[in-house]
Amino acid sequence: MFNVLKQQKGVRKGLYSVLVASVLATSLTATLVNAADEPGTGVSTQAVDPYTVSNIMLNPGADETQVNLTWYSAATQPVGTVVQIAKKADVVDGVFPVATAASFNGTSSAAVTGFFSNKATITGLQESTDYVYRVGDGLDEHWSTSYNFSTKDSHDFSVMFVGDPQIGAGGNAVTDGAGWANTLNKATQMFPDMSYIMSAGDQVNTASSETEYTNFLNPSQLRNLPVATVVGNHDGAVNYKYHYNQPNESAQYGTTVAGGDYYYTYGETLFMVLNSNSSNSASHEAFMKDAIAANPNARWKIVTFHHSIYSAASHATDTEILNLRKVLFPVFDQLKIDLVFMGHDHSYVKTYQMEGDQAIKGQSMDNGVFVNPKGIMYLTANSASGSKYYDLKTTLNDYYSDVKSQLKVPTFSMINIDHNSISVDTYRTDTMAKVDTYTMVHTDMSGLEVTTPPTKKNYAVGELLDTTGLTVSKINLDGSKTPLPLDQVTITGFDSVTEGTKHVTVTYTVAGVPYTTGFDVKVGTMVKIYAKQDTVIREESPQVDFYVAVGKLTNVNTIDVTFKYDATKFTFDTKSGAELLDKTNGFLQANETAPGTIRVIAGFQEHPLTLTEYSDLIKLSFKPIEPIADNVQADVQLDDVIVNSSSENSDLGAIFDKLPSSILIRSYKDITDLFKDGKLTSADLSVAIDHYRASSTDADWATSKLADVNFDGKVDLTDFTIIILHIFQGK
Repeated sequence: MFNVLKQQKGVRKGLYSVLVASVLATSLTATLVNAADEPGTGVSTQAVDPYTVSNIMLNPGADETQVNLTWYSAATQPVGTVVQIAKKADVVDGVFPVATAASFNGTSSAAVTGFFSNKATITGLQESTDYVYRVGDGLDEHWSTSYNFSTKDSHDFSVMFVGDPQIGAGGNAVTDGAGWANTLNKATQMFPDMSYIMSAGDQVNTASSETEYTNFLNPSQLRNLPVATVVGNHDGAVNYKYHYNQPNESAQYGTTVAGGDYYYTYGETLFMVLNSNSSNSASHEAFMKDAIAANPNARWKIVTFHHSIYSAASHATDTEILNLRKVLFPVFDQLKIDLVFMGHDHSYVKTYQMEGDQAIKGQSMDNGVFVNPKGIMYLTANSASGSKYYDLKTTLNDYYSDVKSQLKVPTFSMINIDHNSISVDTYRTDTMAKVDTYTMVHTDMSGLEVTTPPTKKNYAVGELLDTTGLTVSKINLDGSKTPLPLDQVTITGFDSVTEGTKHVTVTYTVAGVPYTTGFDVKVGTMVKIYAKQDTVIREESPQVDFYVAVGKLTNVNTIDVTFKYDATKFTFDTKSGAELLDKTNGFLQANETAPGTIRVIAGFQEHPLTLTEYSDLIKLSFKPIEPIADNVQADVQLDDVIVNSSSENSDLGAIFDKLPSSILIRSYKDITDLFKDGKLTSADLSVAIDHYRASSTDADWATSKLADVNFDGKVDLTDFTIIILHIFQGK
């Protein structure tokens, strides 16, 4: 996976001494003397000069398989610049796994007095994987502390967007740094799965202040999350280049002493970052055209820069802002940019959809969702640290402002991106309440060829796809994460078991219209799709999970459920295969009463169950005996159910016939009947839309999760798509 470079061990010890500048006296440093003392690393017992590391910073790499790093070392020219990375799963007893680690060499250059700026790039990262890394000069005695870093799903991800931390603008870098750290702490606690952070610039107040940089870089999250920074007007010194390592940075376009324009991709999204300290619009235009030409398949195009051209506070009528607006909006319109994120004015503005410098109103649906809208939404962030706020102008003709506010509270936004939609949710950090939201949806089928389905077999409901020599985890609608029922899918393209990349062609129908698309998968890296009737079970590991949903019960304190399954194909671990989801309320025991028969008894001692709607209660996990077999199918049968009431303590019998809605194995057909009339109609979609944007973090999730038909912890357009597909099928 990695480009592994041979590690330098036990050489050139004692060649330099440490020169620590007073300007970084308060910096986050780690003095490392014989730090790498784990076995087998070739560590010398001789005393060596200390090696200090400070201001470690992650930036996005050129794409989701890379990440860039920067750090300071306090010494003469270091003997090398090296970063080591390994999978976290290989860590044993807290010892960095040298044997499985990969090393990447970088470069160093003189920075502020007594310090060198070190830069390196890690490549070959795998998605959804936890890593550990450390940095140094390549000598065993000089490794830094190990830090964690995790990659995410690049086709369904979240980015934290912040504006103007501007450490030092409040008069005290330490206080401003504490406000910045508080924002990061609260955001990462609420959204632990974000992929990285995007800043609209002015990370510091004084461009040459290393003390301010130290306080900006101090939060521990910045060792775990990349930050895509923008050059702000307060960042315009060479110190900016000492601290950040930007991918695809232009040496020709948008250049100042702090660097030039740069771009990176993440999944299907192209992010273009402009240095708006350069007012040369022709230069920015040329850069964006080159970036788009280099990424012709990018579905979303997002631009970030500092000087907001559509804001509503102190800078809104500055001459340089009005001039910048005049030259930039035509370029953005021409290049069909989707969203623009900015800062500089220390107040919040979300524009209408803008085209030709005109607001195009009335495009959103009743729920605030924009479907295939015309124009571009521009968003200006308020301060993320609270170091400085600007009041809104009361006499401003801000014809472009849809929503504007000055809360005098640090805020941040979460940008959520998948194939079909981008949403932006903005939060205040004192209460963590959502203060604004925006969603744009692209429903077009661009790039898909409408064709007659191939003559190969169309798989019926309940059949496993013929994936000869290969197993598949997801079948997607137009590349999204929306799973399709199996009776709509035909798979072709698997012609051997040879390891390597295979191209999968998916043929599906929507409202009777056939479409085809394709994607690449690697042999042995994906898992199977299992199906029973119209239930599609999707897992990231080769096992099958079923959920027992319970509803319409009163004062129930025990449930006794028996299942049957094909023991020739699957195994069931009675210790770990059955899980009670509400562990705080009850307990559970599972026993195999006969081959292929499992009995699960759950009791609820804290409070009996009273339910009016379905709620997942028990999770059952089965593992295939032969994971690579091409005929494995999960066929789990609900055999018997006994429910006891605490009020009567009477056996209600096998209620699957008497009360069919009380207990069931959740399937798409069952859960999409939200209106509970035994049919699938637009009434079910209406019920789901009532819960739009609800998530598992909400207080009323017990009610809202009924509309979460794909069990991902949120109610969104994916759930609506599943419901609509079933309505069209007439099931």
